[in-house]
Amino acid sequence: MTEDVVAKLATVAVMQAHYLAEQIREIVVPLLPPAKRAFAESIARRIERGPIFEDAVLRDLVTFKSILTARVEAGTHRFWHGDEHHSRGGYKSVYREDDACKLADAVAELALLSDMTLATLSAAGAVRQVGTLIDG
Repeated sequence: MTEDVVAKLATVAVMQAHYLAEQIREIVVPLLPPAKRAFAESIARRIERGPIFEDAVLRDLVTFKSILTARVEAGTHRFWHGDEHHSRGGYKSVYREDDACKLADAVAELALLSDMTLATLSAAGAVRQVGTLIDG
């Protein structure tokens, strides 16, 4: 792990943050009830302003991902589709409402950003620890 690798991870994370902020504003916020929009908007502002490489930001991203995942699950319906010609008499099927599909895409992008942020923080921490080991 080198500082160059950390810089590359950070670059990808910042790019993802800008994309996610746009997606939050254009897709997520309009789909949330008005009382739930403030947290989403604060996340978008926070990642646009930066810095995103803080533990508090990572915790907020994980919390927001949990909130959106719950909304996706609420719009996802699993059921048994009976079919007399099927070898088991039918099959499991999943129907996801349109809003839940849009939020699911945002959850995937949010997961990518939180993973990239964690990777960058971990890589930077590793570089610092290795430097301390070498110096000490």
